[in-house]
Formats: sequence, structure tokens, C-alpha cells
Amino acid sequence: MTAQEKKAYTFGEYEELERADGVRYAYYDGEVVAMAGTTKRHNLIVQSLSRLLYPISCQKGCRVFAENVKQKLTTGQQYVYPDLIYTCDPGDLADDSATIVHSPSLLIEVLSKSTEDEDAHEKRLKYFKLPSLLAYVMISQTDYRAEVYERSADFWKFRIIEGPDALIHLETLDITLALTDVYEGL
Repeated sequence: MTAQEKKAYTFGEYEELERADGVRYAYYDGEVVAMAGTTKRHNLIVQSLSRLLYPISCQKGCRVFAENVKQKLTTGQQYVYPDLIYTCDPGDLADDSATIVHSPSLLIEVLSKSTEDEDAHEKRLKYFKLPSLLAYVMISQTDYRAEVYERSADFWKFRIIEGPDALIHLETLDITLALTDVYEGL
């Protein structure tokens, strides 16, 4: 399809397209964009993060979702697939057959060369508009490094966590993750 022939999809058509194709697509006000595939390393990091966050989420009455659950953005009809979504919102927890989260507390992206610019810029700015979001974390695939954004009243604090012995401490969520555990087996 050429750029002039681009089809605008309704949200219902978008969901049907995903079911029919078995492919994940981001949805931006009628435009669908196929999600890039991931590497084994990317997948292992997402699995480690999910494994680490699962007991914490259960203890706090929250849930963690990895890769295949959509995040609704606040502007227009926009839906994306973060690598991990952590939510404590009763509305998000009420229906376990739903495919969309509306009120995340934490979003995590595992950076790759093909998505790093989008995750660090466009998505980050859209994520910051989510009123419920308390933290956004970007994890490197290649280094023991995390870029952490945490909401603090009316601004976002930013810090870089580096090194195999470093800890990601999310004060607003009372969550601590060791980078050595995040990168376990790599």
C-alpha cells in the first residue's frame, strides 16, 4: 500500500485486524503500526522483570502485564504495547479478560535499536500525560543500565542507574529491583 492509499481504521477494525493477523499493532487515531519483533535477550529481560514484579504486585493488590496488553493513552484514540505495565487501579483489575489498561502506576520499556528513539521521546511524553503514572523505566539491553523517571508532585525526577550492583528504587511505589536480577542469565 502506498502512503496515499493508507487506510484509516476504526477501533473495532483495529481489534479485528489484530485477532485475524495474530500481530500486535499500535493504534494512533486510525493509523495502525505493526510492532517490531524482539530478540531473545529482550524477551529474557522482560521475563525477569515480570518475575520480579509479580510477587510485589500480588502483595500490594496490583497486577503486572507483559508485552501483550495494550496501554490506552490519554490523547485521542491511541493504544500502545509497553513491555511491562504495573497497575493497581480497581478498574484495570476488574476484568481479567480485558486487553487494555487505562491507569498504570508503572510502565517499563526494554530498549532496542529499533524502538529506543520512540520509547525515549514520543512514548515518554505521551506516558507522562497519564495521571495515574508514577514511574517510567527504560532498561538497556546491552548494559547494566536503567533510565528512571519518577513523578514528584508537579514534575518528573530523572536518574540513571548503572552497574551490576545497582538498585532501581522506585520510592513512589516502594519497589526495589536489583539490576543483577533484571539481567540474570545474560
